[in-house]
This record gives sequence, structure tokens and C-alpha cells, in this order.
Amino acid sequence: MQELISSSSKKAVGLSNSIIHNKFLSLLSVGIWKYNFITHELIIDDSLLEMIGYDSNVLETDQADTINDMLQFVHPRDKELFDFLNLPFSEYIPNNRCFEFRMLDHEKKWIWVENHCEVISHTKDNKPEWLVGYAQNINEKKNKELLSSKYEELLNKTNEVASIGTWEVNLATNKVNWSNVTKKIHGLDNDYEPELETGIHFYKEGFHRDKLTALFTKCATEGVGFDAELIIVTVDKIEKWIRAIGVPVMEKGVCTRVYGVFQDIDEKTRAIQNLANTEKKFRKTFDFAGVGMALVGMDTKWLRVNDSLCNMLGYTKEGFLKLRYPDFTHPEDLENDEILLGEALAGNLDGYEIEKRFIHKNGSVIWTILTVAVVKDDEGVPLHFVSQINDITSIKKSEKKVTDLLEVTKDQNDRLLNFAHIVSHNLRSHTGNLQMLSNLMQIDLPEVTENELFPLLKSAITQLSETVQNLNEVAVLNTKTEINLVNLNLSYYIKNAISNINSLIIDSSVTIINNINDTLIVSAIPAYLDSILLNFFTNAIKYKSLDRPPVITINAVQKEDFIVLHIEDNGLGINLQAHGKKLFGMYKTFHRHKDARGLGLFITKNQIEAMGGNVTVESEVDKGTTFYISLQKEKTDG
Repeated sequence: MQELISSSSKKAVGLSNSIIHNKFLSLLSVGIWKYNFITHELIIDDSLLEMIGYDSNVLETDQADTINDMLQFVHPRDKELFDFLNLPFSEYIPNNRCFEFRMLDHEKKWIWVENHCEVISHTKDNKPEWLVGYAQNINEKKNKELLSSKYEELLNKTNEVASIGTWEVNLATNKVNWSNVTKKIHGLDNDYEPELETGIHFYKEGFHRDKLTALFTKCATEGVGFDAELIIVTVDKIEKWIRAIGVPVMEKGVCTRVYGVFQDIDEKTRAIQNLANTEKKFRKTFDFAGVGMALVGMDTKWLRVNDSLCNMLGYTKEGFLKLRYPDFTHPEDLENDEILLGEALAGNLDGYEIEKRFIHKNGSVIWTILTVAVVKDDEGVPLHFVSQINDITSIKKSEKKVTDLLEVTKDQNDRLLNFAHIVSHNLRSHTGNLQMLSNLMQIDLPEVTENELFPLLKSAITQLSETVQNLNEVAVLNTKTEINLVNLNLSYYIKNAISNINSLIIDSSVTIINNINDTLIVSAIPAYLDSILLNFFTNAIKYKSLDRPPVITINAVQKEDFIVLHIEDNGLGINLQAHGKKLFGMYKTFHRHKDARGLGLFITKNQIEAMGGNVTVESEVDKGTTFYISLQKEKTDG
């Protein structure tokens, strides 16, 4: 190819034989060429070869030059620019043409060339014949333009990402120009044409609009630039924080135009304001909290303490800040506190809570709950500690009083229990003797029984015996503990209780509806469970209504750790408003019945509670009663 070009260049005589002319073309980086549309002959001047770095003296060829030879030096994407040289395009070519394209130089690098060409002769039928052109090396200029365009595109993209727009006001013509980003910040389309008056009206009425007006006026009249953060109201009526920067352009001491930057800072400003409000609330909460609070550095030095903490320990704020935490920590609590603090400093704990004693300035002990939290930055690096100290001294004193009272109560209960055992045992012996003596008198001295006082004596001895027996049952009940609890099948015990009172059920024509699942297991004392069921069933029969056939319905549900047994009847019912508080009291009766002793519900309630359960009741007079007995669920070995 180089040989072809060399051959062509040797033919290019007549284009320029002048040394001065060639030097002139070389200085301008211009090369000349000529093309014949009829013969397709291409003549390239040495100046064009030199422009792309080739030496015509070393290039030789026997082939004729054609346009295709030259196109081998043209960038593939630019070759179509030369299509006008071939028919049928050449029939419509204008007299002159100018375009830019890329050529391959001797270093195999693409350089930018600007081409100018003009038809200088035509055939007899007025078709183009000779085309003369010159190509100029514009590589440096073009690279600068491309670099500038690249930077401009990058700047526009950066401004768009950063929501930074530009604006300009020509004071001579009052023409206003906004960049697309500026329009976008206002909520406007790109085809919007801004005006000075309407532009100012976007600023929020009042302080913000007045401020911008004053700043712009001073800039235009005195040449003083400005940088302000203000609120605008977009076309969609959305308030938005922006930053407006104005720069005056002075000519002969007069401001002719003002240009500047327009930035959307709404998100940043509101975040800063929210942070400031949060910090303000924290400061108020910290300073005026009713509990002690402190900010502690990672070196365990106090950063800030509130008045509550100082008052709690009897120090002024200045005096407190001079101390270290070991100075007023109770010696017995110091080691545990230092261990937890060390774990937090090592990053193993995000916080901790302990019960800790401090020493008041006057030497007294202050009991507290100390809660410590580690504050970290966005990368998880600890910054400082926030400590909260709650004074629980009064609670501790109250706890001691309660503990002391419980000890006294326990001692008194033990004594009462012992007393009950002694009394029940001794009285049982005496009542037994009295009953035996009365029986002997009745046998050996029958005439005594005719005395009108003897029946009264006999009745008194019998009632005394019953009372002693009741006291003995209560005393025995209160000595039982949870260790006696075993897993029992509830359905089996209910069926067994029903079977035990079957003759009573038949005699009273009672219908019993038993809905208990055979798989339900409760944890209870067997004798107690028997007694409880019999008591509730016999009570339901004993206090049946004479106005309707008696029905007893038995259900059970599981609720957390308990099986709740429902025993429902349609009997006389109980006036709970009148008797509810004393329903389970000792010797309390609510219906006139010859067998009512007022002891059954008292013993039953105590039996249930002794097994860790409870009992409640719902009742309505002449409607019936439902007892809810909560018994512990089956206990597993684990």
C-alpha cells in the first residue's frame, strides 16, 4: 500500500513544485489531493503523505492510484463519508463539501483530519469531473474537544447525581438561563423557560423569598456574591431545602451578569435538623432525667453526668467529674463491675445490667441498678458508654422489712401449726374420754339418762368431737407439701368418684354428662383429688333445685401449665354478691340443709392450693353454679 501511495505521489506533478509552497503546507499541517470522477484517478500531494508521517521518497509502486487505496488509511467508521465519490452519489454532489474523519498515520495511530473539497470542472453534459481537496491535521484540536466534551458530560452527570444545577441572569437583557438539573430541582420539565420574576417566586413566601431578593439585589448592584441555604416550593407544592450560590461578573465596575450554582440539599438538611432535634431531646432527657445518667469514655473517664447522679451520691458536678468510678463503688461490687466493663471494652458485650452498691459522700450505701450500653459508630467501633443508674435503696430497705416480716410470719405459722397439732391431739383424747364416760353412764346409770340435762350433755360432747375432728383435718392438710404430687389420670378418678356415689346419683335422679378426655393427666395427691371430686359432686347433688331435673356437666381444657376442670350444675345457685368473699371460709353455709357444716369448700380450696392449683366460681341464683378447678399438668422427669 505504501508503494502504491509512493507511485501516486510521483505522479502528482503540477500540484505543487514550489519548495516555499510545500513548507507553507507543512507548517499548516495541510495536505492536498485531487480526484477524477470519470477516470477514478486519485492524485495525492507529498504534503498529505507528510501530514500522516510518510516519506514519499521511499514509497514506490507500479499500480495506478484509486480511491480504494486511500480508503485503506481511513477509519472503518468514517469510510462512508467518501461514498459521495462513487456513482450514483457523485451525480448529486454539491460544489463544495467539508467533513471530519480519522486517518491511520505511520505509527499506526488514528489522527483526526478535517477535509475540504470542491468540484473545479465539469464534463460537457455538466457532470462533475475534477474534485480538488485539502486535508488538515486537527488531531490536537479534536482531542481537546473530545476531552472537553467528556469532561462536560462527566460534570453534567456528576451534577445530576449530586443534584447540582447552574443558573445565569444577563442583567443587560434580563434573560434567565437554568440548566436541566436546576429545572428538575424545581419540578419543571426541560423545555421550561424561566424568567427573573417567576424564578424568585419559587422561594417560600416570607423570610426565604425576602432573603433571596435582598442577596440578589446586593449582588447585582454592589457586586457582592452570596451563598445561602433557603426553602423553595416546587411546582408540585413540595417544600425543599436548596443551596443557592451567586457570582457577579463585573465590567468596568458594573455588574453585567450573575451566574451560580443551585443545589438540592433537602435530604441532607432535614437529616441534620432531625439529628439536631434528636440530640436536643437526648440532652434534655439526659439532663432532666429522674435517674442518674452518665456518658463515659472508653478510657472510663467521665464525659458528662447529670444532676440526678450527682445528687444521688451527694457531690457537686465539678467534684464528681474529678473522681473515677472505683472511688465510690462498694469494694465488694468492684470486681464484678470491672469484669463486665472489661468484656464491654474488648467488644464481647454490647451492654450489661447489674445490681451495684455505691458509697455516698456521707459514707452511706446506695443500692442501684446499673445499666450500661456501648455506643458505636457506623463501622462498629466503640465510641463511649451510656450508663443509667437507678436508685433502689428504698426498695432494698422494703425488701428487708418484708423478708424480716416473712421470717416472723413463718415462725408464727410454725408455732400455730404445732399448737394446732397439740390441741387437736389433746382435745381428741379428752373428747374420746368424755364420749366413753357418757356411754358408760348410759349403761351403768340408766336413771341418769332420764335427767333432762343428759341429752344436752350428750349432744355437746358429740359436737365437740366433730369440731376436734375438723381441726385435725385442717392441721393435717397444712403439713402436706408438693413432694407428694404424682401424675394421675383425671378421667379415671372422675369415673371412680361417680361410681362411689352411684346410689346417691340414682336416688336423686341426677344426670351426669362426663366430657373428660381419657388422655388428660394431672399432677396431684391421690387422696386430695378423690376428696375434691367427691366434695364438688355431692355438693351439686345436695343443693339441687326441686324445680328441674338435676344435671351435672363435667368438662376440662388445657391452659398453659394447668388443666382447668369445669364442674357445672343447674341447682340452687349462690348469691356471690352477698356471699362471694366468704364462699370458701371455714364454717360458712349459704343454704338451709340438714347436712351443711360449712367445712367442705374450705377444706377443698386448701387441698387444691396445697397442690399448686386454684379454684374460682361463677354462679347465679336459681340458675346453677360452675366451679373452675385448676390442677397442674403432668410432670415430666426433665
